[in-house]
Order: sequence, then structure tokens, then C-alpha cells
Amino acid sequence: MKYTSTHEWIEITDAIGVVGITERVQRVYGDINFVDLPPVDEEFEQDDVIGRVEVSDGHAFPVHAPVTGEIQAINATLQEDPDIINRSPEGDGWICKMSVESPREVEVLMNTGEYDACEEENLDEEFLRETVFYDDAEDY
Repeated sequence: MKYTSTHEWIEITDAIGVVGITERVQRVYGDINFVDLPPVDEEFEQDDVIGRVEVSDGHAFPVHAPVTGEIQAINATLQEDPDIINRSPEGDGWICKMSVESPREVEVLMNTGEYDACEEENLDEEFLRETVFYDDAEDY
């Protein structure tokens, strides 16, 4: 598994990465009650906002693409049971699968030891800002 400074993880097999949010950030957010999933077949650049999670107090936070690639599949189970992401953010609560266009981008991500060694204040606090990703819903 590789990790971003905005608390997403990616696990890659055969140039396809499974993407989700980390257990650490799920604890910071609290109970997630809605997951806005990215559209299948859409391409994103590394660090683009690909979706959002909404927590029980109504705030929404962005989910970023850990690498450049095309969304291959989404975890549709999250639409019916978003609590899966609270129970298993780094397992059954995965958000999407995406192609990995540039292996070089994966190399700059943190491994498990590096991510675990980082103190919360040393990580990018961008994830704590509320997103305005869907202010103009008709644009999506």
C-alpha cells in the first residue's frame, strides 16, 4: 500500500490501483454517512478531487486521486451502506479502482512505515477543509 499526504491510500496490482481513505483520516472525520463516488471512465490527474465524503455533522471533505489514471470501477456498496467505510476504510470500504498511468507517480507516495512515522501536524491539512466540489451540481 502507498499513501498520500492528504490521507488516501492505493494498493496496486497489474497497473490497477484500489483507492480509499486511510483509517487515520476516518478517525479524524468521524462517522461518514455519505460517499460521493467518482464517475467510471473519467480520467483524473494526480491530486485532483475525485469525490467526497460527508460526515454526520454535514461537512463534506474531498477525496484526491493518488495517481493519474482512469476510474475503472467504483465500490457501489458504499451507496447503499456507507458505514462500510467507517468499519473498514482500508479494506472493504475502498472507494474506486483506477488505472495507473505513471509508475513514477507511485514512487513519490509514502510507504506504510513513512506514513505511520508522520505526525498528524506534518501531513497536509488540506483534507480538513470542507469541499465545495458540488456547488454547481448541474456541472457534474
